[in-house]
Amino acid sequence: MQKKMTIFRTNLRQARHSLVKRLRSPVPPDAPSPWTWSMTAAAILVLPILYFLHPYDGAILRAVSSSDMPGLWLLRDLTDVGRTLFYLLIAFCVLLWTTGKDRRTLEERQRTRIHTLESQAAFALAAVGLSAIIVYTVKFAVGRARPALIDTLGPNFIEPFRGGHLFASFPSGHSATVGAVTVILALWFPRWRLPVLLATLALAFSRIAVAAHYPTDVVAGFSIGCLTTLFLARFLANRNAGYAIDSGRLLPKRRVLAGKGRETLR
Repeated sequence: MQKKMTIFRTNLRQARHSLVKRLRSPVPPDAPSPWTWSMTAAAILVLPILYFLHPYDGAILRAVSSSDMPGLWLLRDLTDVGRTLFYLLIAFCVLLWTTGKDRRTLEERQRTRIHTLESQAAFALAAVGLSAIIVYTVKFAVGRARPALIDTLGPNFIEPFRGGHLFASFPSGHSATVGAVTVILALWFPRWRLPVLLATLALAFSRIAVAAHYPTDVVAGFSIGCLTTLFLARFLANRNAGYAIDSGRLLPKRRVLAGKGRETLR
């Protein structure tokens, strides 16, 4: 047990040292900004969508949540897949496992895989966690009543800084997590970006199907998760920490150790 703890502390110290070194490294003068004009345009575009969608929040919620349309039952069963804690626990457990591995006994290929898995799990943990912090801060500041109170308070009731579960509808935390996972999976599996987007949009939509959130809650939450994760990936890419900017493209590429200290982009 003592040997395992020693290995764990050594690996943790090395990982922390490597991350701090990357984050403190100077950013090249010609490095692109982690926040782009297209990201600004996307954030601005969300505002009129929320404005024009808001008057129909109650009607859409009632129609979708009471519908027996084929496929909605599946979305209702899968809605809890978007729970923030679920992804945080997975990423944290992966980090515990990789940090506890004695890499001296592994072949070079195995060490590179462990390193890649460790860095990407840390990124996922940070992306989902940061999205959640932003969303729950906005929730508390806005204080929108949840759909459970639609018959008594209506879909437009807002009481800022009230706190409590019933007044934390806007934006959707599940949808923010799903938005973060969308970008994470798009970075990990570039060839599957369209199927990933369609699947995660359906998962975010499930929050309306179970009458947990209004449509505007879902749009806002999903947008926050996507933009926060994309910003974080580009921020790290400028510091060669797990990612690298792909010239002319919004999404960066993953940096993967290829052995002997070399890195390759995927």
